[in-house]
Amino acid sequence: MFTLTLRRLGLRPLNRVTMVGAVHDVQMGLLEQKSVFQFALTCTVLNCNKNRGQSDGSVGNDGIFIASPTVKDTMAQCFDKEQYTVRCLGSEAYAETLRDVLDEGSIVRVVGRLKTVETADGGKKRLFPCIIVEQGRAGGVTLLHAFRKQRNDWKLQNALDSLAASQAT
Repeated sequence: MFTLTLRRLGLRPLNRVTMVGAVHDVQMGLLEQKSVFQFALTCTVLNCNKNRGQSDGSVGNDGIFIASPTVKDTMAQCFDKEQYTVRCLGSEAYAETLRDVLDEGSIVRVVGRLKTVETADGGKKRLFPCIIVEQGRAGGVTLLHAFRKQRNDWKLQNALDSLAASQAT
């Protein structure tokens, strides 16, 4: 009974992540009899420890820090770029819908499970981060901005909603 209650509560895994970034290197295929839509997600991350101790500026009488032009330049260098592989697993219709709507350079929000995937690279085995988005689970891909097709955001949401409604019945 206790496990049934936990299932109804819909507890989320601890490794659930939400990322916003640009779509690159779009691919489609099959993985363990499931259709896969895979792409690389490039995220911009703020890294304030990168240039710590390089402050050129002064503190005014009211305690507000006044930045010089060199501080503004170093603030622009505090951003790093990280890349994650995103794998969207589900039916063939789900993968086709994502392929039709998402283009290279689109800005998306991805909610899924963060997992490390082992790959062989020149005789060495390496681990790299991968975000797994499963159809029908608590994750998803949402289009925030498309450069070429501005109408794709509502098209994606309508297509995914209709697909979910058809599978629920």
